[in-house]
Amino acid sequence: MQSSIVRGSVRPVPDQRPEAGAAILTRGLTKRYQHNWTLKVSRGIENLNLEVRRGEVMGFLGPNGAGKTTTLKLLVGLHKPTSGEAWVLGESIDRPACRKRLGFLPEQPYFYDYLSGIEYLEFAGQLSGLGAHEVTTRARHWLGRVGLGDRPSLRLRKYSKGMLQRLGLAAAVLHEPELLILDEPMSGLDPFGRRDVRELILEQRERGTTVLFSSHILPDVEILCDRIAIVMRSELQRIATVGELVQQGEQKIEIRCTGRPDLEVPPALASCLERGVRPHETVFLLAGDSRLPEVLSWLLENGVDVRAVTPQRASLEELFMATAERAADRALAAEPERRSA
Repeated sequence: MQSSIVRGSVRPVPDQRPEAGAAILTRGLTKRYQHNWTLKVSRGIENLNLEVRRGEVMGFLGPNGAGKTTTLKLLVGLHKPTSGEAWVLGESIDRPACRKRLGFLPEQPYFYDYLSGIEYLEFAGQLSGLGAHEVTTRARHWLGRVGLGDRPSLRLRKYSKGMLQRLGLAAAVLHEPELLILDEPMSGLDPFGRRDVRELILEQRERGTTVLFSSHILPDVEILCDRIAIVMRSELQRIATVGELVQQGEQKIEIRCTGRPDLEVPPALASCLERGVRPHETVFLLAGDSRLPEVLSWLLENGVDVRAVTPQRASLEELFMATAERAADRALAAEPERRSA
C-alpha cells in the first residue's frame, strides 16, 4: 500500500498492481515524440488500454507507423512513456525486476559480428543469469533447434539475415521466459523458417509461456493467435479473437459451374451475385446465403452443371483492411475539429 500527503495528513493509496491473470496490462499508455529542431510533437501510441492474459498468444497488428514497435519498446523498458502506466508479469515497467522473466526479439536486433553463434547464445544466457554449465547446454540445444547447429563456430558476420533472425529468436527463449515479446519475428525468413518460428511459438504456448508478437504476415497470425489487437494511427482500434472477427465479416458463397460460359447474371440478381471465369469453369460469388435457392434454380434452369457450392469466410487480411479503412474515415471526419482546436 502506498500513501500520499494531502493537507498535512497521510492518505492511503490503493495498490495499483494488476490482477494475477494479466501478463501485460496497460492503462492510458501514451508515448509522444518531440522533434529537436521543429519542436513538432508526433504520436507514437496514444491512450493504450491493453490486457494480455497469461498463457495466450496475442497478435499485434497495424500498418507501418501505427505504434506497434513503440508499444513493445515501452513494455521492455527501451522507451519511457509520456503518460499512463503499464505492468509486465505483475511488476511496473518502471522496475527492472519486470524484465527478468521476459524474452525480447526486436525488429532490428544488433549482433556482435565477431562472435560465433554458440558464443553469442552463451553471452545472452549469462546476461539472463544462467550458470556456466547450464548456459552451454542450452546454447547448443537452441542453436540446433533453430536450424543453425551444423556450424556452431561460424562467425556472425557470415550469417544471412534469416540466420540472424533465427539466432535472435533462440536468444530470446534461451532462459525459458514466462513472457515472450517478438517484433516481426518472421522478418527475413523463407517459408521453411516461417514454419519453424510458428512451431516454436506453439511450443512456447504449450509450456505456458505468454507470447505477444507483431507481424505483417497475416496468415501466420491467423494460425497462431488466441486474440488479435489492431492499432491504427497510434490508437487501439479493437481486440478480438480470430473467430469473432471472421463472424463479423461478410459471408460469401462460391458456386463453381461448367457449361454455358456465356451466361450473364440477370438484373434481379445483380446486387448480390458476381460472375468470374477461370480455365474450364465459371465461378459465381454470392453475397450471403438468403438467395442461394433462387440462384441455384436459375443456374439449373439454364442448363448449367453446378460442380460445387462452397461457403467462403473473410480472410484476416480482408478484415484488417476493412478496419484500416474505417480508421482512416474516422480520422478524416475528425480532422476539421482537430484543426479548429
